[in-house]
Amino acid sequence: MKTEFTHLQAAHCENGVTTNLLRSAGAEKLTEPLAFGIGSGLFYVQLPFLIINNGPAIAFRTMPGLIFKRTCDALNIPVFRKKFSSRESGKKYLDDCLASGQPVGCQVGVYYLSYFPKEYRFPFQCP
Repeated sequence: MKTEFTHLQAAHCENGVTTNLLRSAGAEKLTEPLAFGIGSGLFYVQLPFLIINNGPAIAFRTMPGLIFKRTCDALNIPVFRKKFSSRESGKKYLDDCLASGQPVGCQVGVYYLSYFPKEYRFPFQCP
């Protein structure tokens, strides 16, 4: 089975995922900046214990997953989240969703992304 899914290039990970997945669910007019705004994605945090380029790490966005959750809540789009205890069970679920034609997202940490600069990689456990 082939799912009709139009991928749009995005500037930021979660905003892009939110836009792409929700467009496939019928929110055709949703844009990346709109998803960021609806999802209340902007705030400021300074992490003095994490030093990057001789200064504390800073961020201007929410915890991973909140933009997606808040945007879905605001648009009354139901979201189902699952956590898996093994790679195999997670992969099987993703494969089953894709085989049935259901677009699906997968939240992962940046620690193992080889294209991220090493100074930005740290294990970040999400609730």
